[in-house]
Amino acid sequence: MLPDTTLDTSGSGPVTAAWSLRLLGTLEATDGTRRITRFPSRAAALLAARLALAPQRLHPREELVELLWPGTPLDVGRNRLRYTLSVLKTALEEGRGTPVIEADRLGLRVAAGSLDCDAVQFERHLRAGDWDRADALFSGELLPGFYDEWVLQERARLASLAERLQDRPRVPGSSSAPQPTEAPGGLPAYWTRLFGTEANVQRLSAQVREQRLVTVFGAGGSGKTRLAVEAARELAGHAFEVAVFVSLVDCSDAARAVDGIAAALRVQGRDPLKAVAAALAGRRVLLVLDNYEQLVGHADHVLRQLLTDTATLHLLVTSRQRLNVDGEHLFELAGLPLPAPDTDAPAGQAAAAALFVDRATAAAPGFQATLAEQPAIAELVRLLAGMPLAIELAASRMRGLTPRELLALLGQGRAPMLDLLAREGGSQSLAQRHASMRHVVAWSWRQLGPELVALMQALAAFAAPALTSTVAAVARLPLALAHERLAQLADHSLVVSSRDAAGTARHVLLQPVREFVLEATPPDVLPALRARLRAWLLEYAQQQATRGHASIANVQAELPQVYAAVLGAPADGPDATLQAVRLAVALRRHWEIDTRAGLPLAVMTTLQTALPAVQEVALRCELCVLLAFSNVLAGYTAEAMAHAREAVELAPDARRRAQALLRMGQVTMFSPVDQSGVDAPLAEAVDLAREAGDLEAEAMALRMQFLVAVNRDDDSQRAEALAQRAQLLWEQVGHRRNAYGGLMDRASCWVRAGRLDEAATALAACEHAALQEGYATGHIMSSWQLGRALLKLRHASAALAAFQRCLRESWRHQRLAYAADALVLVPGGLAFAGQPELAARLLGFAAAHWQRQFGTFYRDLDRDVCVTRRWLRHHLGPLRLEALRLEGLGLGLPEAVALALGEARTAA
Repeated sequence: MLPDTTLDTSGSGPVTAAWSLRLLGTLEATDGTRRITRFPSRAAALLAARLALAPQRLHPREELVELLWPGTPLDVGRNRLRYTLSVLKTALEEGRGTPVIEADRLGLRVAAGSLDCDAVQFERHLRAGDWDRADALFSGELLPGFYDEWVLQERARLASLAERLQDRPRVPGSSSAPQPTEAPGGLPAYWTRLFGTEANVQRLSAQVREQRLVTVFGAGGSGKTRLAVEAARELAGHAFEVAVFVSLVDCSDAARAVDGIAAALRVQGRDPLKAVAAALAGRRVLLVLDNYEQLVGHADHVLRQLLTDTATLHLLVTSRQRLNVDGEHLFELAGLPLPAPDTDAPAGQAAAAALFVDRATAAAPGFQATLAEQPAIAELVRLLAGMPLAIELAASRMRGLTPRELLALLGQGRAPMLDLLAREGGSQSLAQRHASMRHVVAWSWRQLGPELVALMQALAAFAAPALTSTVAAVARLPLALAHERLAQLADHSLVVSSRDAAGTARHVLLQPVREFVLEATPPDVLPALRARLRAWLLEYAQQQATRGHASIANVQAELPQVYAAVLGAPADGPDATLQAVRLAVALRRHWEIDTRAGLPLAVMTTLQTALPAVQEVALRCELCVLLAFSNVLAGYTAEAMAHAREAVELAPDARRRAQALLRMGQVTMFSPVDQSGVDAPLAEAVDLAREAGDLEAEAMALRMQFLVAVNRDDDSQRAEALAQRAQLLWEQVGHRRNAYGGLMDRASCWVRAGRLDEAATALAACEHAALQEGYATGHIMSSWQLGRALLKLRHASAALAAFQRCLRESWRHQRLAYAADALVLVPGGLAFAGQPELAARLLGFAAAHWQRQFGTFYRDLDRDVCVTRRWLRHHLGPLRLEALRLEGLGLGLPEAVALALGEARTAA
C-alpha cells in the first residue's frame, strides 16, 4: 500500500517562501525572478510536487522510490533518486546561498520557508473558512497530464473538496479579502499535456515576432487554438507587453467581432473600434483572434483598420479558412507527427501516438500501451491523419474498447467513424462543435456553395489520394476548373492535398469528412460517381499495360484506388462487378510479373465471388490465371490448382494457354501432389510463349523449369543454365527487377556447388537492388537465399538476421507461402547463433505448419531441416528435442512469427 498522502496543512498561517510551486491546472515554479515551466525530467517534477505537498514532513527515500518508480529494485531506485534530486537541486538552488531541499541518508524534506505551493494554500484557506481565496486558488486539477497512482488519489481528494466549495451558499460581498486581478483577455489555461508541437510553437512565435498578421490555418480539430495560445504565452511579457485572447466562435458579423475584441480588452465607447484602437495606441500588444473562419469576407475591414490605426499591434488569427487579406502570412497546420510505417521503433515515440496514450490513460486509468497494442495505436493515429481532436475522441473510447477493437470498428466500416469519434456524455465544458467530429465537419459543410458541394460528393467516391486529373474526370470538370475548386476546398480545410513519391499533387478527404459527405449525398448520386471512377481506372490500366515494366511506379501509385474500386463494386450491382473484373485483369502483369506479389486477400476473395458471373471466355481464363497465382502465394494450393486447371481448359489462344500452363506448373511445385507430370506442361508453355513472341511468359516458364531442376531433380548444372537463359530474356526486354531475379537463382546454384563467397556477394547485391526499388518479392527471396549462403559460411548471426528480414517482409505483405519457408529456415540461424531451445520449439511448429500447407519438403528445404535437426539432437539430446518439438506444436502462426522475430511479447 502506498503511504498516506494527506496534505500537510499545519502551521499558523502562510509563509512567504523562496519558491512558489503551482500544481493546480498547470505545473510551474517561480521565485520572483525566475520561472520554471519545464522541469529537467518528469521524475524531477513529481519529486518537487511530492515534497511541496507536505513541506514539513521527512520523506523516506524508500517511499519516494516506490512512488516515483513503482516496482523498481531498491538499489536501482536509489540511484535514480540521487540523480533526480541532484538535477532538481541544481534547478532550484543555483545561485542561492541556502538550500531549498535538505537531504540525508534517511530521507528528504523541504528547508523551512523555501517551497510553498498553491495546493497547500488552497486547503489552508479552505480549512480557515476563507472561501473566496480558496476558490481563487483552485484553477484546475492537480498536476494535469500526470497519472501516477498517488497523483490520481490526491487529485480526486482535492477535486472533492473543490466541489464542496462550489456548492456552498454564496452571499455577495461577504468577503473582505482582496479579489485577484486578471490581465485583459487572459490566455486560456489547459490542463492537459502538449504533444509534438514544440517545433511549431517556436516557428510560429518567430513568425509572429516578424509579421503583423499571421493566420494559423487548418482543419477543425487540428489544434490551431492550442498552438496559438502556446505561442502567445511564449511571447507575452518580452516580445509583447501583453497577449490578449479573443474567442470569436459566437460572432457572426463585424459588429459582434468588434464588441468581442472590446470586451476582451475591457474598453467602452460609442465607437468600439476607435475605443479599441485608442486603448492599444503606443503599446506592443499581441491580439489572438480565435475561430475567425465564419467572419472571413465579413470582418476583414476590422483587421485592416486595427493594423492601420495601431502600428505596434500584431494579430495572430486561427481559422479554418484563409483570410486572403493583404499582408497575411499563413502558418498551415497539419496533423501531429505520425509513427513511421515499416519501422521497428515504438509507436509511442511519435507525438500522435503519445497523445493517444496520454488521453487514453486519462479516460481509462487501467489502460496500458503494451507492445501488443502499439501496432494498432500506430495504425489508428495514421487512419486519423494525426488530427489532435480525432485522436482525443478516439482515446476516450478506451473506457470500453482496446485499440485493436476500435481499429477494427473504424477500418472495417462496422461503425461510422463520425459516431465513434464523439465525446461520450456530451461534456458541457467543451464547445458543442468540438464535442464530436460530426459537429466539426457539419459546420464547415454549411459554408459551401452548390459547386463545391458537388465536388465534395465526387471526392467522396475516392478512398485514397487521387490525381487532379482523376478528380476532374469523375466530377466532369475541365482540369483548370478542378484545380481552382480544389484550391477553394483546401482554403476551407476540407481537402488534404499532398505530393506522392513522384512529386505529383493528390487530393483526398479525411475519413470523417468523407463519411459525412457520403451521408449527406442523395443515394442515386454515388453509384454514378463510382462508375465514372472505375471507368477512368480501367482506361488508365489499359494504357499502362501497353508500357510494360515501365509502368510499375504509375500502377503502384494507383493501387489503393484500384483495391477500393474492386472491393466496393458488388454493392453497385453486376455491371459494376464485371467492370471491376476487367480492371483487375488489365493489371495482371503488375501482380504476376512486375511485383510477383499477388492480390490482397480481400480483393482476391471478392474476385473469386465474382468469377461464376463472368461468361466471356478470354476474360474468365485470365481471371482464373490471376486467381491461381494469388491463391498459391497466399497458401491456398487446392483453390489455386482448381483455378489453374480451369484456365488451361478455357485458354482460347497460344499466349493464354502458355500462361495457364505456367500457373499450373507453379501450383504443382507448391502442392502436396506428384510432381512427375509437370515437365510436359512447362515444356509446352515455353514453346507456346516463344511461338507467340511473349518473351516474358517464356522467361517465367524457364524459371519454373529451373525450380523443378533444383528442387525435384537436384540438377544444379541444368538449373543454372535455365536461370541464365531466363536472366538473358529479362535483360533483353529491359526488366531490371527480374534480371536480378535470374542472378539470384544462379547464385542459389552456386551455394549448392560450394561457391559460397561468390553467391553471398551476388545475393547481397540482389537484396540491395530490391530495397532500392521497393521490390518486396525480390527482397524476400534474396534475403532467404542470402541467409542460406551465410549459414553455410558459418556466419550464424548474419544468417539469422537475413532469415528474419525475409520473414518480416513476408509476414508484412501477407506472402504466407514465403513466410512458411522463412519460418522453417529461422531455426537454423537460431541454433547456430546459440539459441538451441528456441530453435527446437520454433522448428517443431514450422515443420508441421509447412507440411500441412504444402506436403513433403522440397529437396533444398529438406536438407536444411535435416542439418538443423541433427545439430539440435547433438546439443540437446533426443528427449529434450522431442519435448521442445511438442511445445512448438502448440503455437499459433502469429505467435510463431513473433517468436522467430524476437518479438514474442507482441503476441501476448
